Amino acid sequence: MSVTMPGSASLCSVFEAYARATLAGEALTSGEVDDVVASRIDRQAILRRERPPLLIAVINELVLYQSAYGNRGLMREQINRLAECAEMPSVQVLIVPRDLGMYPGLGGGFIVAELPGGEHVAHVDSQGPAQIVNDAASVATLNRRWERIRSEALSRPQSLDLIRKAAGSWT
Repeated sequence: MSVTMPGSASLCSVFEAYARATLAGEALTSGEVDDVVASRIDRQAILRRERPPLLIAVINELVLYQSAYGNRGLMREQINRLAECAEMPSVQVLIVPRDLGMYPGLGGGFIVAELPGGEHVAHVDSQGPAQIVNDAASVATLNRRWERIRSEALSRPQSLDLIRKAAGSWT
């Protein structure tokens, strides 16, 4: 059995347009942009596997209202797409409310992953090159930070309601 998302062909075009918008103004050739966009779209296939991994993402509510160069239609489609992903059984999208103020997640994005053998590794994002972290102390620090960030987020149903409300604001 394979899991497919309704309208996946049109969803790819939504992701492609949004990915291209995030790269606007970068010093990349059109071929490099094509490669980055294709890579981002290809990575999403993991969520459509027969047994996809559990993905828990925590994002700040303000991101839902951040314009893509004034393209309201693109933002509406992107936020609707986020809501569709958040409804998938293997995906949880949790929102940190905008009125919270400062919280540990403002330091930058990171991913903590458990590998099939039980080892934990992290991917720390930045404006420069990203970094893979696998030493136990650093991963433990990121796990503690993750728990602090996650504790500030709304529940899954509350987050999904907020995502849908944000999508409606882009009409």
